[in-house]
Amino acid sequence: METNAYKSIRDHSPTKNYLNLLKLKKYTIMKSILTALIILFVAFSASAQLDKKTWLVGGSGSFYSNNNTYVYPAANGTGKETNIDVSAKIGYFIIDKLAVGLTPTYFFYKAKFSGGAEPQNHKFAIGPFVRYYFLDKEKSFNILSEVSYQFGKNVDNSPPRSKGKFNKFSIAIGPEIFFNSSVGLEILLGYKATTLSIENSPYEFSLINKGFLISVGFQIHLEKM
Repeated sequence: METNAYKSIRDHSPTKNYLNLLKLKKYTIMKSILTALIILFVAFSASAQLDKKTWLVGGSGSFYSNNNTYVYPAANGTGKETNIDVSAKIGYFIIDKLAVGLTPTYFFYKAKFSGGAEPQNHKFAIGPFVRYYFLDKEKSFNILSEVSYQFGKNVDNSPPRSKGKFNKFSIAIGPEIFFNSSVGLEILLGYKATTLSIENSPYEFSLINKGFLISVGFQIHLEKM
């Protein structure tokens, strides 16, 4: 039978206190996460998200496939290329319905050339964008057009560690559907032109391609402060 003295020692033992401390920390962390989610929900439910001095934050992914032309010092040919891009977006409305900003992007591509080569590569780039919304800013559905240009380095990590340049121009148009006054889903269709080069290698080459693109992403319009 448990004595009062033993019970007191058990309830105040280091193990018991440690378990109670873990429960308290777990409760505190969960409460903090819930509070943060509530704050974010309230913040993202603000109104008037196409107004001047409003911030635009979001991300998108795009897939496109195209034919290309490549030029080597001793040969040239054609190929088929598939690209997957994942982009972030940080912008600012300088006037109502017109936003400018920067788009950092990660690119992956896989190609098959007529000469038999099948390269794969990863690239990072950044550059400016401009977008304009055509319909009334109070609508829950809008049509936008965006023009962007990005530049970065093209690095092949396989020997001989080749390096070059990467440039991309794109123009797209499509709808953005707002789930509330802050968060919207956009589906854009457009055209892109890309220049890719390797410059410090015996396998020096340039690659130019043009084609159709489709981009799907979420954008968060943060109310001006």
